[in-house]
Amino acid sequence: MNRPLRVALVSPLPPPQGGIARWTRMIDGAARDADAVDLVVVDIALRGRSIHQTRLFRRVAAGAIQIARSSWSLAWEMVRRRPDVVHVNTSGHLGTVRDLVLLQMSRAFGVPFVYHIRFGRVPQIAAGNRKEWRLMRRVIARAAAVVVLDERTERAIRTYADHGPLLRIPNCIDTSTLPQPSDHEAPRKRVLFAGWVIPAKGVEDLLSAWSGIDTSGWELVVAGPCESGYLRRIRPLVDGHAVRFPGELGGQDLLELMATCEVFVLPSHSEGFPNAILEAMALGRAVIATDVGAVGDMLSDGCGVVVPPREPDRLATALAAVMGDPACRVRLGERARAKAADEYALPVVFDRYEGLWRRVSRIDDSASADTGASSAVTQDVVG
Repeated sequence: MNRPLRVALVSPLPPPQGGIARWTRMIDGAARDADAVDLVVVDIALRGRSIHQTRLFRRVAAGAIQIARSSWSLAWEMVRRRPDVVHVNTSGHLGTVRDLVLLQMSRAFGVPFVYHIRFGRVPQIAAGNRKEWRLMRRVIARAAAVVVLDERTERAIRTYADHGPLLRIPNCIDTSTLPQPSDHEAPRKRVLFAGWVIPAKGVEDLLSAWSGIDTSGWELVVAGPCESGYLRRIRPLVDGHAVRFPGELGGQDLLELMATCEVFVLPSHSEGFPNAILEAMALGRAVIATDVGAVGDMLSDGCGVVVPPREPDRLATALAAVMGDPACRVRLGERARAKAADEYALPVVFDRYEGLWRRVSRIDDSASADTGASSAVTQDVVG
């Protein structure tokens, strides 16, 4: 029997409870259940500055520390375990410098490098040929494979970059961790936002929309990590309205809360493939979100309501319509639940990652161990 495929996954782990971090936890868990994959996570979670500290000096200093820590951790895994493939998640910005360093390290050790782009700004930065893109383009050109989350990003890379195999693989949802109907109270007239409480997530657009509609009998819950100074600034936007800020919640606590809401809303200005929307879909919640990244594909076929980003008036109209129509909420939730189970379930998506890792690694050239997974990857690359 062949030895397990050794994978070094460079990705953030909780805390904080971001979408990519929750994805990392799911993939790590799936690998532990799969005898054929031996996966280790090199944690690159944000350290050294808060999410609101955006001064260049602080960002560069924290970034340099993170590059050093990530490089040392990956180098240790290279020497200790000699992985068959390195899989790096990127959110862009100054992280592209880290990506380039990790790429060079992987090449020095002769280990194939998979580059997983987890954000939706690629079309804009590629068209503008920004420095961030120029660094990313160097990584893309040298990667053994590139994974994207949405069609717009895939099209931009095909247009603006030299690349090898390019695959579009969705994020996933572990349905086994979801609260069961008997485990929680019936849904309330509650609208839930879950994510970083920062301007880029459209929080101020949401509060503006909420204050402009009739919310009688409804509650808005804005859950996620938030600095006290920013919270003091945004609270006045919804004075007199039923809005609660519970702060950052653990993964299971957040799912329990999500299961008790009637509507989930994510008005981000930029996204990749939001795990929070996947979780809401799998729980059968009615979802309202902005048309960024892969969100339009996720909520197509009547699985949710999509509005343009940065337009609070359009968001308010959508909120009022869904909040005022119980039958619509049920219909959207049922369609979303079915789509999440059919297309985004963890075992289905993990098989595609494993197929990719086997294809780019050197230990399974015949691909005889998993013909089905390899065929799926070939189909993605050609398509």
